[in-house]
Amino acid sequence: MTAVPALALLVALLGGGLPVSAQSSKQVKVLFEFRQSTTQSRDAVDGSGRVVITERGARSSGGVAVDSTQRRTQTSTGIFTLVQDGGESTLIVASQVPYPQVTFYRDYLTGAGYVVSGVQFKDVGTSLKVGVTVLPGNQVRIRLTPTISWFSADRSGVIEASEASTTLVVPSGQPVVLGGATTQTHELTRRILGYRTGESGSETTMALTATVR
Repeated sequence: MTAVPALALLVALLGGGLPVSAQSSKQVKVLFEFRQSTTQSRDAVDGSGRVVITERGARSSGGVAVDSTQRRTQTSTGIFTLVQDGGESTLIVASQVPYPQVTFYRDYLTGAGYVVSGVQFKDVGTSLKVGVTVLPGNQVRIRLTPTISWFSADRSGVIEASEASTTLVVPSGQPVVLGGATTQTHELTRRILGYRTGESGSETTMALTATVR
């Protein structure tokens, strides 16, 4: 899972927010991680045989081979920013969104009333505005606001999707899962003398960690 579709999922999940308070001397490291876990398994039964013809007649031989494998991989990518207590910072998720995904952001902004219908986007960039407040008890209040920059043939703009912003309180240094997605596939291949089955599944999660420094 790349950062761009993950932000699209984040836009769909977030909601509600609170103002950011006055600044202090403390800093907070805000880390976003996109974690993907993939499992692949395969079971196969293959038959084999042959017939040998000699002067004494024909004889045959055969056998069955069984194969079973399982593979599990985990990958993680992350982006982070340092934010002063009471202040804001911006995380650039993608300076240029792949063209097939531009339509998603155009339709989202049009449906939310940010852009008039009919505007054709040529390029889109995405980022997250992050505001933090250090709270007593080693906790951090974080406000997240998706920001989308867009370009068309004759104009451009930067829009904060305020209706998709959210505020949450998290313990310092402890990851909090914001959301995710799962996929599962099953495949059966039949052969002349056997068969093979395969299963694969993946889980992608978005986690946030805020650490007071």
